[in-house]
Amino acid sequence: MYQDHTALQAAGQLLLAFAFLASGIRNLFWKFGQHADRMAALGVPWAKTVLVLGFGLNFLGGFSLAFDYHRSWGAALLLTFTILASALFHRWWLIPDPLLRHLHIGNLLVNAGVVGGLLLVAAL
Repeated sequence: MYQDHTALQAAGQLLLAFAFLASGIRNLFWKFGQHADRMAALGVPWAKTVLVLGFGLNFLGGFSLAFDYHRSWGAALLLTFTILASALFHRWWLIPDPLLRHLHIGNLLVNAGVVGGLLLVAAL
């Protein structure tokens, strides 16, 4: 595990894994209903099922990166999760409030950086 990594590469990969796993735990145990309701309001069919599948991508990818097990596949799962969650939850053009719109644009930019980090992990 991590034999082919420099210390900085291992640290970056572990930090990405931690970010996904910690936010996944928070969202699963404290925000599940809120996310399911929001998805249903956005017209996502079978919102709870889709949400559980999203958590599956999040946790499988996060553990894959944490344990450096098939990291390219783990990064691909997290890329898929991040892009889909961003497209679903950060529709800034639909938000009339300027401050909230600004926050959603900021979240998208952060997620673009995360996608960049995941691409680097996949290339290791």
